[in-house]
Amino acid sequence: MIHAARLRLTAWYAAIVLAILLVLGVAASVTMRRTLLGAIDRDLRVVAEGASLAGLEDGREGRQGRGRGSDESEGDSHREYADTFVLVVAPDGRVVSSPSWVDADELAGEHVAEAALQGRSELRTVEVDNERFRIYTTPARDDGRIVGAVVGGKSLGAHERDLRLLLTILVGTGSVGALLAVAGGYVFAGRALEPIRVAYERQRRFVGDASHELRSPLAVIRASADLLLRERLASGQRESAEEIRDTAIEASALIDDLLALARLDREGVTAASEVVDLATVVAGALDQMRLLLEERGTTPSTDLRSAPARCPQAAVQRITRALLENVIAHTPPGTAVDVTTVIEDDAAVLRVRDHGPGVAASNLSTLLDRFARVDKARTPGTGSGLGLAIVAALARRFRGTVAVSNAEGGGLQVDVRLPLATRPTA
Repeated sequence: MIHAARLRLTAWYAAIVLAILLVLGVAASVTMRRTLLGAIDRDLRVVAEGASLAGLEDGREGRQGRGRGSDESEGDSHREYADTFVLVVAPDGRVVSSPSWVDADELAGEHVAEAALQGRSELRTVEVDNERFRIYTTPARDDGRIVGAVVGGKSLGAHERDLRLLLTILVGTGSVGALLAVAGGYVFAGRALEPIRVAYERQRRFVGDASHELRSPLAVIRASADLLLRERLASGQRESAEEIRDTAIEASALIDDLLALARLDREGVTAASEVVDLATVVAGALDQMRLLLEERGTTPSTDLRSAPARCPQAAVQRITRALLENVIAHTPPGTAVDVTTVIEDDAAVLRVRDHGPGVAASNLSTLLDRFARVDKARTPGTGSGLGLAIVAALARRFRGTVAVSNAEGGGLQVDVRLPLATRPTA
């Protein structure tokens, strides 16, 4: 139980840390992307809007830009700024000035200057020959008349490489952070649960030791009551002696249940090597309890189909008896009960369904807890509240599960699922 709680706390801690890292990573990535793109857009505006009509006039005279590494003045439209280039486009869409290293015709084919020639400035991203470019276009005016367009462009290759590098760093950092979160969460959860583990271990030892110590005096009380009942007693005295004997028997059964639970807690989970057929073992357990069931006016309705399970025979017998004792203790006399064994979803299933009053939905989640109590309509008889807890502990001991539910039509249904020994053949 403590180990399972430690794993759950570790999972929660790691999930919270991972969520924080994911949010921070996404925020950092988005911020970096916007910052880099914003810087590119600012450069493009500065270059395009600062370019003069000299490029257009140069284009009319048939001169081409000198390309990367030119020695032209800062205001020349061919000047490059940190891999930023400038194109000059005539009103007819013809590129009249461009650096030599840019495929101006391909860019022009993307209608990059269309908005500028219509009098609008525009920022957009285009792709040419599998390379993405960020483009800013603005009208070139002469005395208020649009005489062309200036296009500032920049390859996004370096920008995307920076983003990929950032993403790689974030993923790497996040992976390391996740591992550290899991390791740290496991350590911190262990430390946080240590006082609970110590207290639980002390409680378990106390229950076990106290149960052992109580068995002897209870046996003496029961034996003394039996001896007293052999004597001639007045009716009132006999009733008192019988009550003492019955109480001692009930207390002895409670002690046995507590010792069984303490032993199961100590043994932990294991894979059983013994294979039994649920149908055969459950039928034997029903025969053993037939007289007790008949005293309560109950005749079980059975549908026992072969279901090989990996579970010791003694455990299956104990589970069956506990389920039937639960029906006897917590339903009115004469309540019908159905007992079924079947293979479902690769599991060997023992199902016990009574036709009693059932259990309130709010109590179902605690029904497998120790000393669980439900409403009086369900519990007219006696019982320690440990029967279903023992069933659940035994099932977990051998890697099984227990589910409780209110059956359709009324009554409580308990499904015990145990590991299937062999798959059914077609």
